Amino acid sequence: MKKIVRFLVWSFPVIALIVSCDRMNDIQQKYVDSSSDRVYLGKNDSLTAYGGYERVKLVWYINSDPKIETTVVFWNNRLDSLEIPFVRKQEGIQKDSVIIDRNMDGTPLAEGTYIFEVINKNQYGERSLTSITEGNSYGEVYAGSLSDRPVISLSSEGFDPLTQSSTIKIRWDEALEGCITKITYNKRSTGVETVVFVSETESEMTLMDVGNRFDHPDDILYISSVYAPEGMIDPIETPKKKAQLAHFLASGTRVENTVYEGSNATFTFSYANQEKTLILTGDNVYDCNRIAEFAPSTTGSLFRMKLSEDQTFEVSGNYSIATNVIANTGSTGSIFDPATGNITLRYTVKTTGGSYTVEETLVPKTTPFEKEAPKPFIDRRESIPGDNTTLLGASYSFATISDGIHAPTFENGWIPAGNTGRVSVTIDINEKMKLSRVILWPTLQSNNRLSIYAFMNVMKCELWGTAELDESKLQDEAYWADAEDPTGTFKEDWVFLGVHEVERLDKRNATDDEIINRGVDGNQFIIPESAGPVRYIRFFCRENVATADISYFFIGELSFFGYTQ
Repeated sequence: MKKIVRFLVWSFPVIALIVSCDRMNDIQQKYVDSSSDRVYLGKNDSLTAYGGYERVKLVWYINSDPKIETTVVFWNNRLDSLEIPFVRKQEGIQKDSVIIDRNMDGTPLAEGTYIFEVINKNQYGERSLTSITEGNSYGEVYAGSLSDRPVISLSSEGFDPLTQSSTIKIRWDEALEGCITKITYNKRSTGVETVVFVSETESEMTLMDVGNRFDHPDDILYISSVYAPEGMIDPIETPKKKAQLAHFLASGTRVENTVYEGSNATFTFSYANQEKTLILTGDNVYDCNRIAEFAPSTTGSLFRMKLSEDQTFEVSGNYSIATNVIANTGSTGSIFDPATGNITLRYTVKTTGGSYTVEETLVPKTTPFEKEAPKPFIDRRESIPGDNTTLLGASYSFATISDGIHAPTFENGWIPAGNTGRVSVTIDINEKMKLSRVILWPTLQSNNRLSIYAFMNVMKCELWGTAELDESKLQDEAYWADAEDPTGTFKEDWVFLGVHEVERLDKRNATDDEIINRGVDGNQFIIPESAGPVRYIRFFCRENVATADISYFFIGELSFFGYTQ
């Protein structure tokens, strides 16, 4: 825990003229000189000021003098005052206090330093000598000088389509001593304002029922820090900062203009219903977790969008490496439609060999939350005739393609038993899901760019799926024949999940860093929207790096994403 001094060094605007020692003596001497036999009421003792938010509390002790009837407080060089009755509640010394929060004209006690003068008096004109103290009224200037607890990340833990609300996890950086974090938001299902406090020892907090409407004031999280230094009557709250995580489904096209194997070429990629999140990170500034249809990047890509008052976006950032700059496309730009909640994005990503031009529409999410299929996958190789079972003559655990390690070396490769020529693996993903996408990671050795396009890494694959396995056909080799084999009949019972190709960045003038980063991020394949729910996946290698020999192949890691059925 970071240690701080309880009170920060802080300069106030001068609100009152500070009374000098000579002036204090003059005030008292005025009463002494007026009459040699004048009677004085008991003077207040131990006068102390305690600061608050736009107010000051004064505390003092009154002696046993029975003639005291009222106490008068002066401030602002005696331009403002307050008279309060004194009610004797006990014999002897009695404690009394008052809170000054307004001037005589009704205006709030502005932030600053004040000199307070306090006397006692009664109806006969008798007065006490003056007690004097200095006090501070705190306000926005002081609150703004305090440090907020930094947010490390906002992440979504789930989405409820019935209430259109999210479960949001916030991870915090280390807190300053005495800092309590305050989160205020309206619950989406009820609209009721909710306040949550986070102690300085808590490193994360999960919020339930958070609204998902982009840039909607009712769905914003307001985060502030609260301090309660010693000697202050009010906790001081820093200015509220906004935070939000909004879910969208993105559909669009990515057109790649590039040099491919020495010649100019154009490639078009289409995608639909791909989940994206926009996270509010500053004043109307949002960061998007994905560029086009690519998988969420782990290699430092940045996709930033600033929303202007005219509802247009200024797009900036980079993809994979710093020199791959993201910018708005032409004059049409990117816009937000508050009526529908839709966002239309048009942007270009410059790359080493050319550019990506992207146009996509982000629609507010109303469907269940996409999830990753549970791991490790169940090994079905022994029950499916012809499935790959060994790697270069040795048996390896099937869990190595679902262990969460994205860059293993020479462990995740299979060669068919008996060298049948079939290059497939059947995968049980543990539960029935409607798949939305698959990520395939290649084997990657020592950050060597050539390793991504070597070692029999898969370059093209064909995927099929089924919700149930027909136990009566498990040993029927003809049934399990390759889908390209006309004698095979399994494809009549299985759902086609598409043929997918790995983008060959090595043939597109890509830099070493671009290639390595793609290997680390993985290659994402979009599953057709028409595909029904499946639990069992057949993965066929149709092409590997060594195109002349596809009798075996390598997989660094596989992940499946979709919706539980």
